[in-house]
Amino acid sequence: MDELDRLRLLAELDESHCELNHGPGTKPEEYLASDYIVLPFGYQEDRVREVSARELVVPVCFECAQALLQDEWTLLYCFECGGSRWVNRKLARNAYRHHILWLRGCPDCTNVFGGLYFTDIPRVIGHVELLAQHVMVAA
Repeated sequence: MDELDRLRLLAELDESHCELNHGPGTKPEEYLASDYIVLPFGYQEDRVREVSARELVVPVCFECAQALLQDEWTLLYCFECGGSRWVNRKLARNAYRHHILWLRGCPDCTNVFGGLYFTDIPRVIGHVELLAQHVMVAA
């Protein structure tokens, strides 16, 4: 993401609302965004050069941004519909070690699961960033 796009997003932050799930009966308008999750999509040309074709940008509120930086919750986020769910790691049947699991299709939008993505290897493109805080999140 270039500096002009970064500044534009930060300027629009005051008018944005969190797009993540806050539970039943809640509305996005109730949660003002304080940051953005930025996930670059791309590929690695060689050992040095990475190419980011585009970025997924998701506005998040302060509470969601803080949850992403701690180890209590894992976010499941669907690329296809933008749906999200939070999983409490202590209460989950599975052992989650990632902060964000990116789904290509979920039970809410399709009956065909397209894949599960995460970024554990630091040198692979796909570092997740909280834009306003300039913090990298180990997805």
